[in-house]
Amino acid sequence: MVLFVGLSWAAASAEPPAKKQGADESSRVEEVLARLEERMSAVQSLKANFVQEKHLAVLEQPLILRGSIFMQKPDLFAWHVREPLRYSMVIEGETISQWDGDTGQVQKISLSKNPPFKVAIRHMRDWFSGAYRSMLGEYEVTVLDEDPISITFVPRISTFAQELIERVTIIFESDERYIRQIRIVERRGDSTLLSLGDTALNTAIDPSAWKVGQRVR
Repeated sequence: MVLFVGLSWAAASAEPPAKKQGADESSRVEEVLARLEERMSAVQSLKANFVQEKHLAVLEQPLILRGSIFMQKPDLFAWHVREPLRYSMVIEGETISQWDGDTGQVQKISLSKNPPFKVAIRHMRDWFSGAYRSMLGEYEVTVLDEDPISITFVPRISTFAQELIERVTIIFESDERYIRQIRIVERRGDSTLLSLGDTALNTAIDPSAWKVGQRVR
C-alpha cells in the first residue's frame, strides 16, 4: 500500500528509542495529545500538496513523489500522486479505490474483508485527524519537543504495526492544528519522509478529489 506501508519514514533524523515512561512523562504525553486532539477537532477538511522522499534499501537514490492529499471528516481521504508517475487512492468509508496511470485500471478493496489493511488505514486516519489518545494502547508515545510539537510513536510488542514499523515521528505546525511532516522507519530498512505544504483547512474541496484517475486541484 502506497500510503501506509509505502510511507516509510526517512531515517535522516535518528530519534532515540522510546524509554519506559514514568508517571510525570505519561501525564505530559496525555496533556499534549489532549491539546492536539482539541485543536485538530476543529479541522473538518484539509487539502495540501506533498513531497514524499522514499528511501528503499535496494536503491541507492531516494524516490521522490509529488502530489496532493485531501481529507474530509468523518471518512473521506484521498492521495493523488502527480510526479514522476500518476497514482490515485481514495478511501470512502470501508472502500478503497486505487488507480495508476500505467495500466489505467481501477482496483477496489473492501476493508471489512482485509483486517490488516483496515488497521493500517485506521492508523493513517488517526494521524491525520488527530485521534492520538486512541493509539496509546498500540504505541509507546514520546514527546520529543514542544516548539514545534514533535512526537514519536513506537509500536508496542505483539501489535500488528510492530511487525512492520520501527517508529513514526510527527512534527506539527506551530498552531498545532495540522501536520507539517511525518517520518516512518520500517523494520525492513526502508524509510519515508512526507512533507506537507500549501495546506488549507476547512475550505471547499473540489468533488474530483474523491475520484481516482482525475486531475484535482
